[in-house]
Amino acid sequence: MNAFKSPIEWLKEMIQELVKDFANMAFDWIGIFMLGPTDLSKYPKVATVYDFVFSLATSLCIVFVAWSLIGIMFNHLAGVQSRSVAEVVSKSILAFILAATAPWLLNEVLLKLNNSIVQFFLDKGLDTKTLEKFALIPPTANLSIFLGALIIVILFVLLGMQYIQRLGEFIVLLVTSPIAAQSIVTENFDIWSVWWREAISVVFSQAFQVALLWMILNMITGTEQLQDYMMAIGLMIILLKGPKYIRQFLYSSGTGKVAVGVAGGAGKMAIYKYAAARIASK
Repeated sequence: MNAFKSPIEWLKEMIQELVKDFANMAFDWIGIFMLGPTDLSKYPKVATVYDFVFSLATSLCIVFVAWSLIGIMFNHLAGVQSRSVAEVVSKSILAFILAATAPWLLNEVLLKLNNSIVQFFLDKGLDTKTLEKFALIPPTANLSIFLGALIIVILFVLLGMQYIQRLGEFIVLLVTSPIAAQSIVTENFDIWSVWWREAISVVFSQAFQVALLWMILNMITGTEQLQDYMMAIGLMIILLKGPKYIRQFLYSSGTGKVAVGVAGGAGKMAIYKYAAARIASK
């Protein structure tokens, strides 16, 4: 290094080293957890935990059914209108079907749809090599460009950490799906709709964020315009908030609830067809 460099040049070199270090860490995480189809087959121990939770959920369902039938009996004796026995029995059957097929619903329906969208953008050239090009800042660039690049790679680090969290959330959703399914038997503890919204949010956050990341990289790769970096920073913040926006959409009134209702109905129809096919094959 030249000892007679100006303070600005020294600062640029220091920022360039920070950008490379942060970029290497962030791009490794993003390459592993984000830029590729989500695949739980890499984690075989998840199936063991699921089997345990499924057994626990089955026991809870028996308790839920017994409690509901006792409640119906006491309400009948007191002359209070309540659910019918047929409703409890039908919901119990549906709960067992949902509990048994929820992993298939997550992996074979939601996850495959998400992975196909992700693969579409990966085929357009979105990979870790594309990300690595971003860390190569021309020495002639202004100091503001260096600072903008440093902010963006720090946001990339946060994005990588967010995807590690997403993997954990997806595993929790998969493992707890039997309990969510069995809860439909109850009147006051039905969490299936919440589980369904969270499943859609966690699964499709990858498709949303990969699409936005592809757009961001096409905006900033090979440019030295400060306004492009500022716009990229703003879009990166939106990208990081993507899962929050999806949740707000799904939990809000109006269109979000209609979308969830339609998706839920389609999911139940797919489950019925899957269960019927399995029974017919036997």
